[in-house]
Amino acid sequence: MLLFLYGLIKYFGKEVVNPLLLGYMGLGASTGIKGLLLQVPALGSLDEPKIAKLKVEKIGLDLEVSRLDLVSLVLSYIGVGVYLYTKNWLFNNLLAILFCVHGIQFMFLGNFTTGFILLSLLFFYDIFFVFGTDVMLTVAKSIDAPIKLLFPKNWNTVPREFSLLGLGDIVIPGLFISLCLRYDVIKSMNLEEIGKLIQRDRGDDAVDIFAKQASSAPKTYFYGSIIGYLIAIIMTVIVMLVFDKGQPALLYLVPGCLMSVIINAFRLGEIKELWAFSEEKILGGKEEKKD
Repeated sequence: MLLFLYGLIKYFGKEVVNPLLLGYMGLGASTGIKGLLLQVPALGSLDEPKIAKLKVEKIGLDLEVSRLDLVSLVLSYIGVGVYLYTKNWLFNNLLAILFCVHGIQFMFLGNFTTGFILLSLLFFYDIFFVFGTDVMLTVAKSIDAPIKLLFPKNWNTVPREFSLLGLGDIVIPGLFISLCLRYDVIKSMNLEEIGKLIQRDRGDDAVDIFAKQASSAPKTYFYGSIIGYLIAIIMTVIVMLVFDKGQPALLYLVPGCLMSVIINAFRLGEIKELWAFSEEKILGGKEEKKD
């Protein structure tokens, strides 16, 4: 996708790419808006009945549209319109943060083996595309859409100069940090007791116990990874200011997150437990997890 966007910018110009990307993001953001609207009980009735259905078997498309889908789509494109009209960096950051939250909520790492492999490979990926080519910086600077956080460097210049942080530098470590939080919670829970309550059709009691145990669980790995991320992002900013050159943030964020987990695992004597951890095995597989 990065190379594809780079090619579009080089051959067609950012004037063509930006409207296409904003149109796509507006369509995608409507699903997140619908999820928020569904939290309002009075709006749940708008999701039924479906008013249209689109099915194309050759491409695996099976889509049902409700009134709530249309409302979400309109609200999404109103947001896109406001962004285009104002071009305000604060509004850009607000939309970007919402995209980050949405991404972390809907993507999961099931175990630390996957997490370590993913972050380690992206560590080299980020270094190569920032230092080895102009691809990353060209795409980041050319695309005028909320795919990055903007921070003013100088308030007096016209146009204003910004430092930027790509959403991948938030979402990728965020997936790993959320895994740390789930590990902290799951390893401290009495899952056997909760399972017995569910078998006895006492689901409400099981939910209450689950919530209490989750809130009181020690968050050692979670807080450790947060501290590691903060130290790493501060280091990124310092190096960027000293050398006045864009930095691959994952060069610092990956070691910060991974080392925090390794240090805590050694300190608590949980290296074996950490590597053996698997949400699917503990929670009974994908299908049971959904139920």
